Amino acid sequence: MDLKGEFISKAVEIAAGVVVGYISYAVSARTSDLAGMFGVMTGLMTTMVVAILVESYRHAQDIRDSKASFITLTEKIAQKHQDTWDFAQVLRYGTTTIPNERVIDVVIQLLWRIKHRVLATSYVSPDVLWGRSYSALYHEIERAKIRVNKASITRIFIIDTQEELTQLRNVMSRQQEAGIKIKYIFKKTIDHTPTLKRGVATIESLDFDVFDDRLVLFVPTDKKRGPKYGKILFGKEECERYKRFHDYLFEEAEEIEWT
Repeated sequence: MDLKGEFISKAVEIAAGVVVGYISYAVSARTSDLAGMFGVMTGLMTTMVVAILVESYRHAQDIRDSKASFITLTEKIAQKHQDTWDFAQVLRYGTTTIPNERVIDVVIQLLWRIKHRVLATSYVSPDVLWGRSYSALYHEIERAKIRVNKASITRIFIIDTQEELTQLRNVMSRQQEAGIKIKYIFKKTIDHTPTLKRGVATIESLDFDVFDDRLVLFVPTDKKRGPKYGKILFGKEECERYKRFHDYLFEEAEEIEWT
């Protein structure tokens, strides 16, 4: 409480005692001096009681404020610890640039750590990614996160040909059954859509994942759409530019027809 508030509080305490004391004195003074004295004592006691009640309220308020500050501090420490843990997991490989053979391991670790949301695209060749045995592990982790954590996972498949779309139908079906929001878009559509074309210029790769709006993992591809390596980006601004492109892409992408 500031100085002004302290002054007002004390003034209220004294005023309450004076009022009660005066009323008691005015009522009892006519009967005897002892009764009048009792009125004065009542006023003093009232001042003390009001002071105790005010101090108790202020003390309770201080406790609530301290508790709220403690909770906020704990949350900040926990978030810092979470960020440190993620960064430590990445630095196991020596740098935020992940060797190609370790990219899948990092993705799986990050999937296990998500709490709220993943925004993903898939442009790496289906034979390299979804044709491997670990794709089933992908699906099960994502299914668990959706069911247990109520996480939201969105994946947009970027494809070159109609044949590739046919090849990916089973993969898309399994992911959709797991609760993942699935869409697809042809690469040529991106190349001929001005908004998307400009968006491509703002990101490093068409194959990426945004984890909980905290970090981005992108995978540059070669001419055959094979993965070169993975790279981690931290920070709100980095996440925001990938998220923005993902939003544009999602608007233009199509839902697969199962009939």
